[in-house]
Amino acid sequence: MAKPAQQSMEAHLVEDSDEETGLEEMDVEANLCCPDALSAVLSTVFAPCWLCSLKMISQNERAAVLVWGKYVGSINEPGIHVVNPCGVEIRRVDTVRKTLDVREVSVTDKDGNPIYISGNIAYKITSAKKATVDTALPDKYTLEMAPMVLRTVASRFHYDELRSGAPSQMLGDELQKLVTSAGVQVLRFQLTDLKYDSQIASAMLARQQAVAQVDAKRALVHGAAETASSTVARLKAMGHTFSSENEQRLIHDLLLKNLDPDYKAKAMVMSQQP
Repeated sequence: MAKPAQQSMEAHLVEDSDEETGLEEMDVEANLCCPDALSAVLSTVFAPCWLCSLKMISQNERAAVLVWGKYVGSINEPGIHVVNPCGVEIRRVDTVRKTLDVREVSVTDKDGNPIYISGNIAYKITSAKKATVDTALPDKYTLEMAPMVLRTVASRFHYDELRSGAPSQMLGDELQKLVTSAGVQVLRFQLTDLKYDSQIASAMLARQQAVAQVDAKRALVHGAAETASSTVARLKAMGHTFSSENEQRLIHDLLLKNLDPDYKAKAMVMSQQP
């Protein structure tokens, strides 16, 4: 029996493993010998036609069964099946795992920067009915839905977040929502390449370098401040006392020494205060 529609619409990104997930669904089993009254009558009158009624379904294969153009069920188990030869059409579909490459889709990130993004989709077909009756070409359908998902998801992340692989979960979930109706189960959707548009690539590189320099200087200043503060606190803990002016001068000299190794401060003799 087919699982409820709500369960079939669940979108979970799964790893490339042999475990089946909640998205795996089985079509209704078809009545192969007597699928229709007319087929039954004709096959009885023309009994010799049963000689060509044996159909073999491979291990990684399923088939949708149509009788006089109407879907009546599917063949979900591999092996040899006896199928009424009158008015019955078998539409096969492979259930092996497949991959698709989505190359250089033009998108804009959360900051509005134009970028080119590529990805790889791992998927498999789980429903013969949806893949052969409800959808003409499920592989092409999946490939055409992927760029729309990339544009939607990329607009929610900054460039650095996209490069870190953060949107992989969302990519799989969003694509699954679109291709479930085609009988496709998304196993993985990951980004494989990311680059700025050539028109702004040099400008964005300069910007990244400037940001890195600012971050480095900020870290240096914070480190110098912590070093000076901890040094003064340590001296006080050892029993040394300073006037307010001398303490500020000491902190000033320590900061300059940490920020500029070539700084030559004048020696200053500080005596212990009573």
